[in-house]
Amino acid sequence: MDRSNGMKRSSSENATNATRDPETNSANTADLTVAKPWKQRFSFRQPRKQHTLEETPAQGKMCRRSASMRNSSFRNNSAKSSTNQISETNAQAPPKKSNWEVIEHYNPGNALTGAPSGQTKDSPDDDSDDDEDEVESILLDHTHEWWNMWALFRRVFRSHRFKNVHVEVLYQRYFLRMNQNNMTSLLTLLIAIAVTMIVVNYILSDADSIMQGVTLGVFSIMYLILVILMTRSFLNEVYLIIFSYIVLASFFGIEVLIVLDSDPRSANAGVWCTMFFIYMTYTLLALHVEECTVSGLLLGFTQVACAAGLNYTDEFLVKQMGGNTMLFLCTNIAGVLTHYPSEVAKRQAFMETRQCIEARLTTQRENQQQERLLLSVLPRHVAMEMKADIAGKPTDTQFHKIYIQRHENVSILFADICGFTVLSAQCTAEELIRLLNELFARFDKLANEHHCLRIKLLGDCYYCVCGIPDARPDHAHCCVELGVDMIDAIALVREVTGVNVNMRVGIHTGRVHCGVLGLRKWQFDVWSNDVTLANIMESAGFPGRIHITPETLMYLNGDYEVEDGNGADRHPYLQEHNIKTFLIVPPDHFTNPAKQKHVIVRNGKIVLGSEISKELRMMGHGEHNQTGIKTKLGIGPGADDEKNTEEEVNDYLARAIDARSIDRLRTEHCKRFFLSFRDKEIEERYSKQRDKMLEAYFTCSIFIYISLYILQMIAIPETDKTGQVFMASGGVILFITSLILCEKCTCLPKPITRFSNYISASRILAQLLGIINVGALFACVVVPMFDLDNNRIDECVDRLYGNINTTSEKSLCDDRMGPNITYMHQMLKNISIVYGNETATEEACGFTRHTTHFPEYFTYSMLLVLISCAVYQMMISALKAVYLILLSSAYLAIVHYQCWNMFDNQDFLLQTHDGNCPHKYMETRYMVIAIVISFTIALIIHGHQTESTYRLDFLWKLQATEEKEEMEHLQAYNKKLLSNILPVHVAEYFMSGDKNNDELYHEQCDSGCIIFASIPNFSEFYVELESNNEGVECLRLLNEIIADFDEILEEDCFHCIEKIKSTGATYMAASGLADQSSIIDNMHVDAMANYALRIREQLNYVNEHSFNNFKIRVGINIGPIVAGVIGAKKPQYDIWGNAVNVASRMDSTGVIGKIQVTQDIEQILKPKGFLLTCRGMIPVKGKGEMLTYFLDGRGSNNTGMGAGSLPGRREEAFS
Repeated sequence: MDRSNGMKRSSSENATNATRDPETNSANTADLTVAKPWKQRFSFRQPRKQHTLEETPAQGKMCRRSASMRNSSFRNNSAKSSTNQISETNAQAPPKKSNWEVIEHYNPGNALTGAPSGQTKDSPDDDSDDDEDEVESILLDHTHEWWNMWALFRRVFRSHRFKNVHVEVLYQRYFLRMNQNNMTSLLTLLIAIAVTMIVVNYILSDADSIMQGVTLGVFSIMYLILVILMTRSFLNEVYLIIFSYIVLASFFGIEVLIVLDSDPRSANAGVWCTMFFIYMTYTLLALHVEECTVSGLLLGFTQVACAAGLNYTDEFLVKQMGGNTMLFLCTNIAGVLTHYPSEVAKRQAFMETRQCIEARLTTQRENQQQERLLLSVLPRHVAMEMKADIAGKPTDTQFHKIYIQRHENVSILFADICGFTVLSAQCTAEELIRLLNELFARFDKLANEHHCLRIKLLGDCYYCVCGIPDARPDHAHCCVELGVDMIDAIALVREVTGVNVNMRVGIHTGRVHCGVLGLRKWQFDVWSNDVTLANIMESAGFPGRIHITPETLMYLNGDYEVEDGNGADRHPYLQEHNIKTFLIVPPDHFTNPAKQKHVIVRNGKIVLGSEISKELRMMGHGEHNQTGIKTKLGIGPGADDEKNTEEEVNDYLARAIDARSIDRLRTEHCKRFFLSFRDKEIEERYSKQRDKMLEAYFTCSIFIYISLYILQMIAIPETDKTGQVFMASGGVILFITSLILCEKCTCLPKPITRFSNYISASRILAQLLGIINVGALFACVVVPMFDLDNNRIDECVDRLYGNINTTSEKSLCDDRMGPNITYMHQMLKNISIVYGNETATEEACGFTRHTTHFPEYFTYSMLLVLISCAVYQMMISALKAVYLILLSSAYLAIVHYQCWNMFDNQDFLLQTHDGNCPHKYMETRYMVIAIVISFTIALIIHGHQTESTYRLDFLWKLQATEEKEEMEHLQAYNKKLLSNILPVHVAEYFMSGDKNNDELYHEQCDSGCIIFASIPNFSEFYVELESNNEGVECLRLLNEIIADFDEILEEDCFHCIEKIKSTGATYMAASGLADQSSIIDNMHVDAMANYALRIREQLNYVNEHSFNNFKIRVGINIGPIVAGVIGAKKPQYDIWGNAVNVASRMDSTGVIGKIQVTQDIEQILKPKGFLLTCRGMIPVKGKGEMLTYFLDGRGSNNTGMGAGSLPGRREEAFS
């Protein structure tokens, strides 16, 4: 076949028909100012500067957009690699229904319970839906001064519920699910404590209280039942609230039992268990801080009230009540400062995770819409290959990658609308676009039904292929059936418009090369000599008939009746190559053109009577009111989009919460004891997380320090070392706490605040300072113990009475003689040794140092120290456990090896004061072991559960973030492809959801500059031989030329120029479309003239290094143009207008090697210093005689481009 017929259309035909084709980009350019050498190839991953309408204000009314568009550019999303995904969300467990009991419990009286999630607000005036508003109530409020305790109190105890009730319900489910392990651990510990108390009561002492044993036994059984129920799957999270209230009620019962049934009777009875219950209420029960605070205060009040009522006659009752009140108050403060940061952290992590999931689902939905829009323009196999190349690393190759595939046995159909010029003359621009869109939408639907792939729309020409990408044996039949339906469809248009329009269809079967060329504005296209022949078959056909070649007839297998087409009589190519043609005999069901109906055309829509409404519905017009263009594109609302994003996020979270197995996650990602992540990278990221509630932990140490000092002043005699140790410890604690808090103080010098911020940001330093604080508090407890007298009082009594065995067990409680405790009590009173009167005891016994009758307050103080350590929730659980064990062991060692006589003295005085035999009861110093160990175990469990929760929250948020980033990464690929197919503002128009469903995109620009650049002699170069891979290597060279033209557009000085398309060897671009600022002083025309000169120079450079002699022919014009999108299933952005047609004629009537421009262009360029030569009057089809000019180059005063901008030279040559 002759080379001149190598491309599917002649360059003049391409130039003429290219006035109606897709895709402009929103003035995107690179920062380059010179063309790259061919050795440095364009990379898909290379960043590009984006110019949008937001960068410069609009000037005048040069651009009128008929459709509403968003002016914002695509978001720039970071592309990061992802590692993990939320495994629990992939579980198949069905989502649980909303627990409305939880709503009623946590949102009493809330009228918005059933409101839609998107409308739930605190007040009608609150119209902000930002995520920041959702977390407003839990973020630290730094607007108040640090010393404003009232503001702090209000912030801690105000409602932390989310404004959105559905989000709050999800959080409650999450919160209760996370607290199941806490509840199970607490119940197990309570069972162990109850059993221990029963053993002590009945085995290790003579205090055989039946009531106490039975009650503790009943509570143990109840706890055991609750533990069993906790493991049952049929109970959902709401039952955890009920269990919490049951356990809380048991706390009150046990407390009252111990206080009222204590033996010996004492105002300090039950203090330790009250402190234990108060702190466990805050830490291990699934209650909110308000409920915990009320319960903790009631527990303390109950103990104080019961003890006061039972011991109101004791002279030293006020001292004990004061000390107990201080203990309970401090325990409640510590509980609040433990619970509040924990809830803040959980809510913050929950909301951040939800925000990540919401962003991920939103991005996923946008990505699906982008992908559907992308796949509506490019076939899937091409789009996937391009996306894989974008994701991969750029490679430095001699040539750009060419996305071309060869297919054999493919049928090509060309269909042209005859009479379209008359029809378009009766329509406005908007009506024309709407009519084309509706007509081609019908053709697209028919092509899809007949398994054909539409390639392009060239003005009023529609062409498609069958057998791509998957081969079909019936490809010829599909094309013929499609041609029949298209002729039938255009007959309806003829009927309803009254205009004599028809379809001329040509079909040929053979080989095609399909793919995309260039770097920008990709369009899927086909090339080959067979494509050229199919095009000729259409142009040589008859209106209303299907014109086929012998190759197509062979594949029809005689299934259609044909007649001679005599195509050689109408086209020289067919005559020259002696190609016999045939016409398909029309089937009987063709629409009768003579059957006319009463119709009118209004606003581009066909309005008709009831007689033909059925036919028009068949054509697709009836669908127009139900499904708009975005639905046809696959990006409108569908079955999967019935839920809004917020509902979808809530459902996603609900499934994730239900499927979340804490034990499994901990086993998979964390080590068993140390809880550190198995993945070192995740552990490092977690260690860099800053605890935002660090100030609360150190502030709690201040409160406990003050409480210890007041407690020492009330219950323990003051010694010299007491003042010294409290002064030293107080200085350390105040200094460390101030160092942490001064970060928020703006009045301090910057170096101090920076140093404070450095300490707060370092987990290691923060933990070290916390350990020092707890150590200082521990010193405040144990140091005064060494300064007190440790002599035994019973030995003092023996010495005073001169009876060695008077106070012995035998003489006090002789079973044969009967106990003489009453006599002993009176005898002790006579010598001024009375329980609670330490001064008299010191004088009577001649002690040289102070003594105390209430050493148990040292134990209670020690419990506060242990609690202070538990408050530091940023401390890793393993370190906290070791530190708690060390502190407890040290205290117990001091009690049993240094100060054990003090506790025995208390037992002796208290038992005799209450009329009991001391030796029949377990010594208090042994009970101290059980109390301290119980506290230590409970606090270790709490620390372990807290860190586990924090780490799993971090992991959940991290996985959600990585999922979001992965989706953003994928979205970035789609956006990169999409921006190379449709202009950014056009793609945004289709992606946005705030427009009418049937609204088409079109815009009118009053001063658009259009360029057509063709290589007329490329058809002579194209030849299909085995040596050049059947023409692929020729296309590869064309791809390099187009890619070079595209790369020049990347330069910043050409950012206002939009590539429209490349069709065959014709390149089309326009300026002044999206970038309105470029129209000022006709800068867009200046840029277009420079661009024309640059691509001519570039083609000369290609000739020099590829040993070819390609010649360029360029035409430029300026005038009003209309831009829009046609094609519902496969949208194509294109420009129309008389100015576009004239620009095409400037190319087709031009001179090879010259740049022909109109007089309007000459009047703009000449004052700017460009060199132009008058060509004279030339005939232009449809315009008559026109005066044209040749653009020769840049003048000396032209500043647009300089000689230094010429492309660099490449040493390699084309083979």
